[in-house]
Formats: sequence, C-alpha cells, structure tokens
Amino acid sequence: MASQVSSSSDFTETLAIHASLKAALKSKKFDDNPQLKKAAQKLCKEMDGENSIYGRQLKMLKLMQSGATVSELGRKLKTSRRTLFRYLNYLEEAGINIELRDNSYYVDKTVQRMIKM
Repeated sequence: MASQVSSSSDFTETLAIHASLKAALKSKKFDDNPQLKKAAQKLCKEMDGENSIYGRQLKMLKLMQSGATVSELGRKLKTSRRTLFRYLNYLEEAGINIELRDNSYYVDKTVQRMIKM
C-alpha cells in the first residue's frame, strides 16, 4: 500500500499521491462518483494516520517546523530513537533539508508549504 513508506523514493512518491488526492477532493473531482470519493477520502485518512510510516513521517515533519528534539519526537510519535533516525535518513534522502540547531531538528520553509497541501 502506498501509505507504508519504507524508502526515500517511497516517501516522495507517496507525498505526490497524497497531495494529488487531497487536491482532487478539494476541487470536487470525485463528486460525481460517490464510491471513488469515499475511497479517496479513506485513503487520505489512512495516509494521514499514525498507523502508516508515511503518516508518522508527516507528523515528524510538522513537529520539526518549530523545532523538536529526538526525545520530543520519540514521545510524540511513540517510536524508538533508532526508528526516528531511520525516518530522518529517509527524509533527507528524499531531498528534505533538515537542520540540527541546539539539539533540535528543524525543516525549512519549503517543506512547511509542501506538507500543508
């Protein structure tokens, strides 16, 4: 499933699919087909959720907008330190600029616009 991201390219592809689905729902592209609309809404909800790796990575990016330490990220994402660093590596491999300042991780403004979609 697209929401189970396991590599950097998967993150980028899943982000593109997620953004496209959200844009199509917002512009009412699925309104003439209730089954398709329901499926798209369900998939978006699953992708946003913390049960998917992609969903946890999105939450991680949102937390890093204002800066977050490893312990804060681990507590809020309910995941291990090792998993957090694996996610950080995937995100950096996907081209996302992550900065470490004063023991907190930050993402730049372009990422903030990207994940608002």
